Amino acid sequence: MASASPLHAEASSEEYARLAPEVYALIQAWMRAGEEGAPVAPYATQDEYRRHLRLRLPDEGEDDAALLAAMREVLEHSVNPWTDRFLAKLYAAPTVASLCGDMLLSAMNASVHVFSASPALTMVEEECVRAFCGLFGFGDGADGVTMPGGAASNTLAVQTALCWAFGGAYRRDGVFGLVQTLTEQYGRTGRGARPALLTGADSHFSVDRAALAAGLGTDAVVHVESDAQGRMCVDALARMLEEMTRDPAHPRGMPFFVNATSGSTVLGAFDELPEIAALCAQYGCWLHVDASWGGAAVFSPRLRGTLLRGTERAQSITLNPHKLLNVSHQCSFLLVQDARALTEHAIHAGYLFHDPTTAHVADRAMKTLGCGRRGEALKLYLTWRRVGTRALGEHIDAGVRLAERLLARIRAHPALEVGPLAEPLFLQICFRPRAMHAGAARGSGAAHAIYAALQRERRFAVDFAPTRDGDYLRLVVHPRTPPAVYDALLDHITALATAEKTTPSC
Repeated sequence: MASASPLHAEASSEEYARLAPEVYALIQAWMRAGEEGAPVAPYATQDEYRRHLRLRLPDEGEDDAALLAAMREVLEHSVNPWTDRFLAKLYAAPTVASLCGDMLLSAMNASVHVFSASPALTMVEEECVRAFCGLFGFGDGADGVTMPGGAASNTLAVQTALCWAFGGAYRRDGVFGLVQTLTEQYGRTGRGARPALLTGADSHFSVDRAALAAGLGTDAVVHVESDAQGRMCVDALARMLEEMTRDPAHPRGMPFFVNATSGSTVLGAFDELPEIAALCAQYGCWLHVDASWGGAAVFSPRLRGTLLRGTERAQSITLNPHKLLNVSHQCSFLLVQDARALTEHAIHAGYLFHDPTTAHVADRAMKTLGCGRRGEALKLYLTWRRVGTRALGEHIDAGVRLAERLLARIRAHPALEVGPLAEPLFLQICFRPRAMHAGAARGSGAAHAIYAALQRERRFAVDFAPTRDGDYLRLVVHPRTPPAVYDALLDHITALATAEKTTPSC
């Protein structure tokens, strides 16, 4: 029977059979262009993109040819990760298995909010959560959910901790209830009667946003100093916890949540989890580990026992497979040590959640503050099935070995200087030329001169980052990127720095 809606003018299976091969061909050609040497980006500036890409929304629908032309236009005006020269961010080209997962998800069009609407996808998410909890050392009572990005996972961690702590005051009465409880039951006064979050100075800005989203305000976040390697200083954390706990009117509040970072954004630093966990136990704080970047190291037996030692003592962990595991965007997880914590903020809507039992909550949206959810775990599941646990560990180990080789090469070159580094080294290297053109620019100026030249050329995409020693180029070492790409980049940077004159190229 024909549909009355113009959105279903023909059988979907027929329209898909006609359009999909053409779309596959477009994507494959774009991927191949990247692999064969296309610029990493079509333009160098935002103004150029806005001048060349003219978007429009028509009053009347268009035919296949116009629709395909619109798709081609979007692809051709986008950054191409398949060049292997997109090195500016903490993600790279995704696995083909995860791309196929995206296709399946779109075809199913299921919301993973209740089991009855998405039984297979719910079970896929549960299996990925179970496997991750095992790798991180969580017990049988652990649980987790997928979230749309690491910032969302960190925000849910803060909100979950608030609901779990202080006898449920936050869930019932919000921030007012928290202040009242801290005043009446904990003897806190003034600004000291508010919960505070402590995090390293080099942690991700999403911790501040989480405090804002939870209604605590950004002043509730205490940034603890970091050491030269980018790790939160344990001694400074201990002093701050003792000081804030001792003074009931402390202007920064009462500590209840500590965020440790495993793989910081700039240096790739890993906080010292066993020592931080001991302090959290001493002062009764929820320990959250933001392992959005470095959490994938859990697949490496060697790194799991060094960089991630102590994760089993955390109350919650964030990790993003869409970064280091090359799963397509977005795919992030929040794991919790005690499954009951994820049901503290559940709202029992009878018209949607027909089985509100807490023994085994199968409806995934009962565990978040949202409702509609895409089955992002499927993309990780298919990637994991495709290569296996062992190969994922080898992937991480290969990246660390490559980073060590590149660092040795940079250190050995007289025209380059290395900036602050994580200890031990992970997958970021901050460096810059010592000078540009016989001293025309030095320090941060040299870093910005190289960055601007690379932007103009569009051959490589590399970001820069501020550090305590000034601005440096931040080289992200992606394990999937061939070593020859990094060698070519370093050769090019040294050539730009030592040439008599830098000539912009197209």
